[in-house]
Amino acid sequence: MHTEWQVRQVDKFECASRDVEFVNEKPLQLALRELRAAYTDPIALAAMIGVGLIAGITGPFSTFEYLPLAPRLLYWMLIVFGTYSAGQIGASLTQKLVPQRCPLIVRIAALGLGASIPVTSCVVAISWLFVPDLRVTGLSLGELFLYCLLISLALIAVLEGVVVPQMARRQNQAAETPSAEKPPALLDRLPHAVRGQLSHLSMADHYVEVFTDKGRALVLMRLADAIAETEPVAGLQIHRSHWVAIAAIARLTRADGRPVIELTSGETLPVSRSYLEATRVALDTKKARP
Repeated sequence: MHTEWQVRQVDKFECASRDVEFVNEKPLQLALRELRAAYTDPIALAAMIGVGLIAGITGPFSTFEYLPLAPRLLYWMLIVFGTYSAGQIGASLTQKLVPQRCPLIVRIAALGLGASIPVTSCVVAISWLFVPDLRVTGLSLGELFLYCLLISLALIAVLEGVVVPQMARRQNQAAETPSAEKPPALLDRLPHAVRGQLSHLSMADHYVEVFTDKGRALVLMRLADAIAETEPVAGLQIHRSHWVAIAAIARLTRADGRPVIELTSGETLPVSRSYLEATRVALDTKKARP
């Protein structure tokens, strides 16, 4: 039973498996996820606040004449954040209706139109709160929709033509580049000065003595629990009281007629008879690797 468990540990040393999740998101769920990402991104938030401040101070579309500074700033902040949310939701809902392989210009036109309708509605609703009679702005509903449509088309063109392709390239590059493995959870239990590359573990009464390339430390826990926290380091148990990282093994030898592991640090650890075969398999695998 021990040998089978050890071989499974060695398999981690031979290859790594990746689990890939495929998530089918509905358009509204996708829009809400992207909104959460934008509203928690400091750069995106700073950009939207900056646009709101500039518009609030300069007062375009006659807002400088009809609104004092404080209400004008609030108005444009609501416009910026509200229209971004409305446009994102509108474009995401429209995206479901647009074929994936349609020409880019058709995609931009469809998404821009889909975004402009809720954006116009949002602008009308927010403007009505500050200027109940929208006729004083000199803009008809048709003109307002045209402005929102042109702005939506411009933003969608930038997103679909520049931002989305760049993001896809970055994701492809990230997928091709192997990510760094997460350090073993066991290291979090050690003093910072001792945290390093795991070498081996040894039982010491009710404690586990953890050895790294930077030193050693005692941890109050069971050896089995400590071994479980060594992942993703490839290693194997060689004795009821000892576990060793494969990278730390120099060779399998004998001392006083008994099998022992000699570590790269020069230390030796006993190998129980029940773990001997798994230890040999691990070392043969290590030698076979280029």
